[in-house]
Parts: sequence; C-alpha cells; structure tokens
Amino acid sequence: MLRNNGRLSRTQKITYTSLLIALAAALRLVKYALFGPVQFINFPGIFTILGGILFGLVTGGVVGVASYVVSDIIIGAPGPWTAVNCIVMGIVGFGSGIIWSRKDKSRISKMGILIGAYIIMFAFDVVTSWTLFVIIGWDPIYALVMGVLGLFIPTMTSGGWMVAVGPITEFTTASLIAMLVQVLAKNKSK
Repeated sequence: MLRNNGRLSRTQKITYTSLLIALAAALRLVKYALFGPVQFINFPGIFTILGGILFGLVTGGVVGVASYVVSDIIIGAPGPWTAVNCIVMGIVGFGSGIIWSRKDKSRISKMGILIGAYIIMFAFDVVTSWTLFVIIGWDPIYALVMGVLGLFIPTMTSGGWMVAVGPITEFTTASLIAMLVQVLAKNKSK
C-alpha cells in the first residue's frame, strides 16, 4: 500500500485529505442537524489535527481550511466567521503537522496529544472569537476578555444554558483526537 520508502503516493495523500475533509463536513452537518448551533465537539478540529499528525502539515492545513468552507456552505451559514475559522483552522492543521512530525506515529504519547490538542483548540476558540469581535469594531482588549469569558458563561452558541461550553468542547474534541491517533497510527503501521 505504501510506496516511496514508506511514504504515501500523491494519489493516496489526496485521497486521505479528501476523506478527512468529507468526514469533517459530514459529521459537522449531522451535529448541526441534530443539535443546531450548540457546541460540544469540533469535528473540523478533530480531522484537521488528525490530518496534520498522520499526514503532515500540508494535509492538516488543507483539511483545516476546506472543512470549514465546505461545511459552512452546506449548512447554509457562510459569513465572515467562515473566513476567520478556516484561516485559523488551517494554521492549526499546519501547526499540528509541525508539532507531531515524528516518524513513528504509534509512539506519540496519548496524554501529550490530549493536552496539546486541548490547548490548541482552546486557543482556536479564543483567537476566532477575538478576531470576529475586533472585525465588528470592539476594542481589542475588551474583545479578548469577552472571547475568553464566552467560553465559560452561557452564550447563544451553547443554546443559552451551557456553562463552560468552551472547555467541554475542547475536552471532547481533544479526547477523540487522542483516541483516534492511537488507533489509526497502529493500523497505519501494519
């Protein structure tokens, strides 16, 4: 299956990249159809970081950008947040590919992935909120404070009732990433 001294062929890499984008968009659409805008997991984040870890920084970046563009268009809610989310998620995927660029993916620490992915997803939420608040004209410091507070207090994205929706979303997302990397890395090495 693998060619070029254990490396994926170009066709295989394109196939895996497309599959990760499709999974991210489809699962985000299912979540949106069942629960609306309520946040509790970030499917584009999961598949972006997986792409970066398993297939490299370019795949991670492409999955990050494309998963938000495609899913926002399918959901029917593209807007300025689409541009902000896709750019920042592209950076997340690119960074994931750099951070976890080990040759032997099955030896990556599950706890390291859990903590790293949690921090990355928390930073993603803060940066995207801050950027959007600044774009609409808020003072940058006030926007930062509100971006962080919005992760802990009930807001519209939590249905107006969930407390600490940010940390919950980051934890579920990071946990799934850590589990999937271990399973996929072991299967990939066989």
